[in-house]
Formats: sequence, structure tokens, C-alpha cells
Amino acid sequence: MTNIKEPLAKTKARGRCENMKIYVTGDIHGGIDMHKLSNRELKKNGISIAKNDFLVILGDFGLPFFDTDLDPHSKTHGEYRYWIKWLSEKPYTVLWIYGNHDNFNFWERQEVTERYGGKVQVHPDAQNVIHLMRGDIYKIDGKCCLAFGGAASADKAYRKADINWWKQETASEADMANARENLRRCGGRVDYVFTHTPPTYIRRLIPKMYELTDPTADFLDQLSLEITYRAWFSGHLHIELALNSLRFAAFYNTVLNAEEVAAAFNE
Repeated sequence: MTNIKEPLAKTKARGRCENMKIYVTGDIHGGIDMHKLSNRELKKNGISIAKNDFLVILGDFGLPFFDTDLDPHSKTHGEYRYWIKWLSEKPYTVLWIYGNHDNFNFWERQEVTERYGGKVQVHPDAQNVIHLMRGDIYKIDGKCCLAFGGAASADKAYRKADINWWKQETASEADMANARENLRRCGGRVDYVFTHTPPTYIRRLIPKMYELTDPTADFLDQLSLEITYRAWFSGHLHIELALNSLRFAAFYNTVLNAEEVAAAFNE
């Protein structure tokens, strides 16, 4: 097990990925963990996300999170408006997948359209912020990308249904069938896999990882044996981790170029 940045030294030195880029990062939880996307933090880490680039947030997007975020008279509205406006002014496209801390009821009411070869939802308050839906495969910058968000909440007992916890956090049978059908159509081969939770077998490799039954992680376990991929990216664990031999990376506050990670994994 290594820190996520360590496998990239050789690849960065070669100066790959000079055109359009896909960057990846972990959970943002509304504005709570947005600091990593500030110009200051990105510059400090040698990251420059340009107009034609994409940034993938690996779940727990959280804008909005509470229903009250959308009420102009509520205490939470101001913070929501600040952060969604902040993202809307970024020159790049923000792509995100479901986590376990997203307002599923809100998103189930939003229009579904198509982009990048799959189903998407464009944020009503930020046209450059786009939800990649569970089980769909997208062609982005010439790369085939499977999106499969969601995870079981470890703190479910302390949350209230449809207020700050939603049963849809766990992938449905329809989501799983959708993923398998789309993978069948592309021969079971993708470049990148974007998930919130890692597969169960990955979770078991991580010291002190809490024990939690998670149907989504169990499904991803099965899927990992059925498909071919160059790199698998997850959030959820709030750690930075690279497992080179498994071509797996977990993100939290790190922002990295997806192709550089994949190239390092496949050398």
C-alpha cells in the first residue's frame, strides 16, 4: 500500500497528457471539503485545470444536501448559493457521481438528458456541473468511463430518513442490471471506473476499515471480476491510497490527472 502520489513520479516526468485532461478528486460534502479545489491549493500541488478539462468528484457532492438549501429564507440557503455559484464560475466541467451523502430525492426530480454517450443530469443552478448516472458508460476525452456511485452509510442510525439520509444511497437491482448491460455492449472493457465505495475486497485490505455490509460494494466486487479496466477510482474512505498491482486509487483531498494515474498503474 502506498500514498496515492507516489506511483506518479515517473509518469509526470515524461510530460504526458498535454491536451484535454480528466482530473479526479474525492468527496466535497457541499462546501465542507471544497478547499482542495481553490486556485491556491491547486497551484501548490502543481495542478492547473483548463477550460476544456473535466474534474470528476467521486461522490458525496452534496449541492444541495438539505431540502432547506433551496429555500431562500432558510439558514442553509446562503452557503448553498455561495458554493454552487463558485463552481458555476469555474472554466472547466465538473462531473460527479452519487455518494451516500447526496440528496437523492432532489436528483430524482431533475431532468435526465444524454451527453458523452450516456444519461446525465445537468445541475439546474450550474450548467457546467453534471451528474453521471449509476451504471452508465461515458466516452470522455476518448476514454470509456463506467460510473457507479453510491454506498451504505456507516452512520445511518444517527440520521433521519429523507432529511440527511436517503435509502437510494444503495444501488438498486435496476442500477446493477444497467451497468451489466452497458458493459456487455462494450465487451466488458473500459478505461476508467468511477465509484464512490471501493469493492468489498479492497475495503478488506485497508487496516482499521470499519466492517459494514454494503450491497453496492458487494456488487462492485462481482463486477471487478467480470471487466477489464486500466484504473479504478473511488472516494468514500477519506484517505489517499494507491494499490498499484490492483490498479486502484482512493481519493479524498488529492486532485490528480486520471490518465497519469492509469499510465503509472499499467507500466
